[in-house]
Amino acid sequence: MFNLPIVQRELLIASRGLGSWLSRWILAMIAVSLGGFWLLVGSSVGQNAPGSLQGDVFFTVMTWSCFTYCLLAGLWTTTDTLTREKNDGTLGLLFLTDLQGYDVVLGKMFSGSLRSFYGVLAVLPVLALPLLMGGVTNTQFLRTVFALLNILIFSLSCGIFFSAICRRTGQSIFYTLLFLVIITIVPLIYFLMGGVNETFSLVSPVFAIYRAHIPQIGPGLPGFGWYPLWICAGLFASIFFLGLASWIVPKSWQDREVLFRKKHFILSDFNSFRSQHLNSNPVSWLVNRNASMRQSRIFLILYIAVAWLAITLYSSLVDRVEPSFIFTGMSLLWLGSLWFRIDLTRHTVSSISEAKESGALEQILVTPIDEKQFRRGHFRAMASFWAWPLISLMMAPVLYICIQVLMHPEMLDEGGLIFGITIIGLIFVCLPLLSFFLDIFALYFSGCWFALRNHSFGKAFWKTFGFVYLLPTVGSVFLCFIGPFTGLVTGTIFIVWPLTSL
Repeated sequence: MFNLPIVQRELLIASRGLGSWLSRWILAMIAVSLGGFWLLVGSSVGQNAPGSLQGDVFFTVMTWSCFTYCLLAGLWTTTDTLTREKNDGTLGLLFLTDLQGYDVVLGKMFSGSLRSFYGVLAVLPVLALPLLMGGVTNTQFLRTVFALLNILIFSLSCGIFFSAICRRTGQSIFYTLLFLVIITIVPLIYFLMGGVNETFSLVSPVFAIYRAHIPQIGPGLPGFGWYPLWICAGLFASIFFLGLASWIVPKSWQDREVLFRKKHFILSDFNSFRSQHLNSNPVSWLVNRNASMRQSRIFLILYIAVAWLAITLYSSLVDRVEPSFIFTGMSLLWLGSLWFRIDLTRHTVSSISEAKESGALEQILVTPIDEKQFRRGHFRAMASFWAWPLISLMMAPVLYICIQVLMHPEMLDEGGLIFGITIIGLIFVCLPLLSFFLDIFALYFSGCWFALRNHSFGKAFWKTFGFVYLLPTVGSVFLCFIGPFTGLVTGTIFIVWPLTSL
């Protein structure tokens, strides 16, 4: 029998904390409020809609809401558990005892995931309401519960794995989110483009939850037999990530020895690079010294270029563009904008948070540089750093439309340009563009404010990205026609508020 002292200690501490009880209570209240609102709407409809239909639709809405929560749970629970220990220098102290890698990994995972697990358990009674309303079977409900728990464990395992291999919390959050988005969207795009290989669906959690919550009436649905296979594949992937993390953790906290020749080259290049920024703008060194952000900026530009080239070449080879192809192009553009938002947020937060922890911020502010000069220098450095990715992201759809007009002049005769100057055209083009730029400024100024107010990178990042982008985006889905204007309101609020508080 395994003795896991770290797991016991971390579970006792986490279970007694106020946050575990508070998060469970908040999620339960949200679920109960949503269920009560749905019952109120269903009772007002009366005889126009059968109860089974109301229960089926409510079950679908709650299932996909829980799926989103379970899929993203690892981002704010386990991605910073090991990186925080590395930055504090306390991870190596744990291995001075007879503890093994799996002791530390499982202990950190259980302590970080307790709130998420409590949240899912709090929502399950509300998810079971459609069993009383009708339209949902017991088997359908049990399949959904097991799929949600499987996805939750998988997300937590991904977070703890990337936390084991990364040095910074920002890197861990970024790679975890990128991995989850890829395994979720890429199989979806594959099937929308006409793919028929069902084996590819084992990679995506979307297909597992879809095949779990759909009703099975009469003979088995086509492809339904893949559901238990995905459950086994998900559990195997979770165990695999945990095993890799347990093997990596005892080695990842140690500093590697640098060869003399390589060390001399790195120091000379490092000193010249630092002098270049310190001479022009002392604050810009805080922005440009992060090597991972420079690499991520290059990868983002390469992603935009490759996606634009693939979309343009495919459009030139076909006579007629299908709606699925347009959806694929919009998805790739949205993914690039999401990548830009995440990188901008974590770069803003990390540059100030790391400077505050290392004492560099205090050393700059004791010089004749005052707070206003610091803010202006930091803003100019960030604008210069992210100028080319922003230009690439903006010019990609414009160049694509120009090339399509040159290759197909008949688009002008069909009224394609008239659409752009109508009210609908302004809503679908100008409103998202304005909302995107407001998000950029709101993420930057709010990131600076939260980085100064919070002691850890994870809290500052999730407060910034959650309040500015995630919550308004999720809320706009439920506000129907008012939804597109939500980003404008929240973007303006999170620009004015940090500016008046910094």
